[in-house]
Amino acid sequence: MSRPACKTLNLTIRRAANPSEISDAAQLYVRSGSAAFAWRPKGYFRAEDFVRFVADEEVWLALMGEAIVGILSLFRTENFIHCLYVDPDAQRLGVGRALVAHLRKETGRPLTLKLDTPNKAAIAFYKATGWTLMTGPDDYGVDELAVSWERYRLA
Repeated sequence: MSRPACKTLNLTIRRAANPSEISDAAQLYVRSGSAAFAWRPKGYFRAEDFVRFVADEEVWLALMGEAIVGILSLFRTENFIHCLYVDPDAQRLGVGRALVAHLRKETGRPLTLKLDTPNKAAIAFYKATGWTLMTGPDDYGVDELAVSWERYRLA
């Protein structure tokens, strides 16, 4: 990553410990996703979907005190980041950078993720933090709602 996570941000990063924390993370997923993904239809981000798809993933929390301000879900088998969401009120403080830096250290392996191509803010964030666009035949496509996506990798 080209710039370190904010040194003055007082964050605790740890795995979700119980179903209540997964539920709280799901609420952040809905709030943040709904605010950031204007090209997705209203109601696209649902808490029950998050709970279902993280059943086979590790959910990492970024906390300021007791408040969850960021979440990252990792499919460990493939070192694939399925979700990285920061509370809209905590964006641009280094929360996303801190989560990625923590997981990069935790896994010790390259990470990958998939981005909607209309998500220009996320693409700019990932490029600025050292992620590179993957170019294989399975590294881009179009989803069921005709939204194009592409894969990125952090070595």
